[in-house]
Parts: sequence; C-alpha cells; structure tokens
Amino acid sequence: SDYYAIDPQYGTMADFEELLAECEKRDIHVIIDLVVNHTGSEHMWFKEAVSYLQNLPAGAEPSAEECKYLDYYFFSKETSGNGSRPVEGTEWYYEGMFSPDMPDVNFANEALWGEIEKIMQFWLGKGVAGFRLDAAKEFYSGQPEMNKEVLSWIQQAAVSLKPDVYLVAEVWENFASITDYYRS
Repeated sequence: SDYYAIDPQYGTMADFEELLAECEKRDIHVIIDLVVNHTGSEHMWFKEAVSYLQNLPAGAEPSAEECKYLDYYFFSKETSGNGSRPVEGTEWYYEGMFSPDMPDVNFANEALWGEIEKIMQFWLGKGVAGFRLDAAKEFYSGQPEMNKEVLSWIQQAAVSLKPDVYLVAEVWENFASITDYYRS
C-alpha cells in the first residue's frame, strides 16, 4: 500500500536502516522484494482512481487528464475474464488477476515507469543492493516477449541508478521458458 514505507508488522524505517547498517558491517548485501506487477487496493494511486470513478457523473467518460492514476490500472466497463473485479458503486471493473486486493498495473503507461524508477532510487539510496521482482511473468500475462521488455527496462533503469545492482525475477515456468527469460 506504500512503496516508501515499512509495514508496521515488520518494524519501522529506523529498524530497517539499522538492519542495513548492521549488514553492511558484516559485508552482507540486502535485497528487497519489489512488487510492481500490482499494487495493494489500499495504495493511494488505486484509491484515487477508484474515488474518481465513483464520483464520475452518470454517462461521463473518465479522463486520465482529470485523474492521472486512472491509467495506472486497467479499468473497463466490460469484464475481461482476467480477474475482473467490480469497482464498488459503479459500472466499472478493474483487473486483479491474483486477488481483489491486488489490482494489476498498466505497463503501457509511461508515467508508471517513472514511478517505478523513483521507487528503486529511494530504496537503492537507503542502501539496498537490489531487488527481487515479484510475478515477473505476469506484467503482461501470457505475453513473454512483452514481459521481457519490462524486465529489460527495469534492468536498464536499475543499472543507471546503481551499476552493480542485483536483480532476480520470479518466473514460475518450465525450464525452457525460464532460460529464455534469463537470456533476456
């Protein structure tokens, strides 16, 4: 729900900073999970987009110029079969393949890519060595070539921020597919 905070169940930012400092003393490099395939439904981007749709006058078409977060997700008046979830109080649906609490993001939106780069910069600035990329084969479900484009962009952006960044991507697939992802 917040890419710039520590879940209180795990402690505070000060606790995390202390962990990083203690690990550095021991020459231990820390990587963290980077979930960019989806956000939580309590994330500010999603909540603002949903609120915008809920307050849209009847018959009006939504506009990303009025709510930039609208295009960070997949909203439609039709169900797609890819985990379409209703937006309460509207005729709209959003895509949440894994769960209603995890709305999928729209990688076709360039502003989203800028947000991801800022998130990586924040955590690399804190001292993390890299990221584990969650659900990397689901950036574009069923479209491995598009997923590899996203991974390639993430790799290039991360290396531009920290040349020795460590990245590992979660891809639950057969060996041939994993090998192809690795080559990319």
